Amino acid sequence: MKSKFLVSSVKLSAAMALLLMSGCAEYHKRVLDCTEPKGNEFCDTLAKEYKILGDTEQSIMYDEISADYYYRKALKASKECDSVLPACLEDWDIPEDKLAELQTARARLVRALANGARRDAPKMTAYAQAHFDCWVEQQAEGWQKLDIAHCRSEFYASMAEVEVMLMGGFTNVSPSNMVFFDLESAKVKDEDKKTLENVAQEALAKENSTAHILLVGRTDKAGDAKYNENLSSQRAMNVKKELVRRGVSPERIAIKAEGETPGPNVDTHNRRVDIIFLEYK
Repeated sequence: MKSKFLVSSVKLSAAMALLLMSGCAEYHKRVLDCTEPKGNEFCDTLAKEYKILGDTEQSIMYDEISADYYYRKALKASKECDSVLPACLEDWDIPEDKLAELQTARARLVRALANGARRDAPKMTAYAQAHFDCWVEQQAEGWQKLDIAHCRSEFYASMAEVEVMLMGGFTNVSPSNMVFFDLESAKVKDEDKKTLENVAQEALAKENSTAHILLVGRTDKAGDAKYNENLSSQRAMNVKKELVRRGVSPERIAIKAEGETPGPNVDTHNRRVDIIFLEYK
């Protein structure tokens, strides 16, 4: 009888805790719905992205604890967003083999914030921060592999955009950092592999620095725009594979599918991937 009573008590306590947390999440969601936007582009975007994450956890994942976490962060972002920092890894149970990458990623984001990313790239910085927090939360849970991969991928893609903006936009790329392709092809040609060898050596020489690489895939204007976007993505992905094969960490490489490049309909120069080192003061 005693053991049955204890089991019943534990189950009741757990149910009460879940009910209480459910009420907290719903309460904070309602407060958030009644909160006026602050007017700052970074703050408004950050609050919006956190709310989207909260709504997803509540209505799709049925995870009230995570939903409440995001709703609280959204509320804080609506009021005092400069004090809303990326998730502190010490607060989460992250597997040891995943911790180093997350530490590096957080340091990269914090460095961008310190260099004026909230001002110079407000929307993309907010997007990067929200997806970093999503990555951390999902990695701590550890079982939703697709969600972990999505949040991680979106963080890296948006961070590359942020760093481009901190550099003042796309800079002129030297021909020595371009890889060219045949018409309608995404195959890296043998004559361009020397270029990639040189880029890989430069990247490995900077391995302990904050430098990352952005690969911008481009096409000429011949053909359908959607087809060209996919082709530009595949070109950039194939260049990334070649660099990874030469020892560059995949986490240091982001890709951007630029699609059609302005110019003549069929121009060899536009069928390329630009290799940009993301370094800023």
